[in-house]
Parts: sequence; structure tokens; C-alpha cells
Amino acid sequence: MSQTDKDTTDRQTNLKLEQEISKQMENIIPKMQKLSKSYNLESVKEKSPFRNVLNVATDPGSGIEVTKNYIRYQLGRSGANRMWSDTGNGKTTFAVALVEEIESLAKHAKGIVITVGEDPDSESGKAQIQKVHLRLMQLYLGNLSRYQTYLAKVGGNN
Repeated sequence: MSQTDKDTTDRQTNLKLEQEISKQMENIIPKMQKLSKSYNLESVKEKSPFRNVLNVATDPGSGIEVTKNYIRYQLGRSGANRMWSDTGNGKTTFAVALVEEIESLAKHAKGIVITVGEDPDSESGKAQIQKVHLRLMQLYLGNLSRYQTYLAKVGGNN
């Protein structure tokens, strides 16, 4: 296979991955909205807690574990926004629930990689799963940030 053929195949695979990611986000966003409402994120008036997590998640030197660690750090940090330790209607804090949501995106990533015809157990498949998982996390956190802004504005009435 020539380099041109390989480049074309890589571009086609990346396009298929992006299309599948978009499809999966249609299922993921309603779950994110439910999580947001169950932890009363409409009461969080400042945007910085979400903006900071999103900045960590999208930093080129960052990754999934770095982002999860940052969220856990917020839970343990004195002076952090109360939302991280809010237990909503259950026993789990928002920070722990958010980390669990990020971890659950791995199954979506694996499904996407399988859908585009990649072997999830191969080295390239594992690398693609990691790449897709990171992208899903970034999209999830970006949508969470925007949805929280909406909730804060309308007071969670919708």
C-alpha cells in the first residue's frame, strides 16, 4: 500500500469515527442532562468550575486520567466550589458521579471503533478506543458546561 493510499484510508477512518461519535453524542447528551439536573447544577452560578475542567480536558498534554484526577482534586481541595461535593439525591458526590460518567464513555468508544471495522483488541484498535474516548470526554464536558450555563439562566425549569 502506498503512502497516499494509507493517508486516504486514515482520513476515511477518521471521518467514519467522527460520524459515529456524533451519533453516540445523541445518546450521551440526554444522560448528561439527567445527571446535571439530579445534582441541581442550576444553583451553580459561576462558570469557572466547568471552564477549568474543560480546559484541562482539552489541553494537548492532558488526557482522560489527568482530567479525572483534576476532578477528584476539586473534591478534596479546600475552597473548591461546593458542587463537587454535592450529593444530589443520593450518596455519590457530583465529582465521583462525573468521573464515573467519563469512565462509562469507554464502552461507547469501543462500540464506535468496532462499528468502523477496527479490531478493538489490536494495538491500533486500542489506540483508536483511547482517542475516541478522549474525544467523547471532551465533547461531554463541553456540553455539560453549556448545559449548566443554560440551567443557571432558566433555573432548571426545563
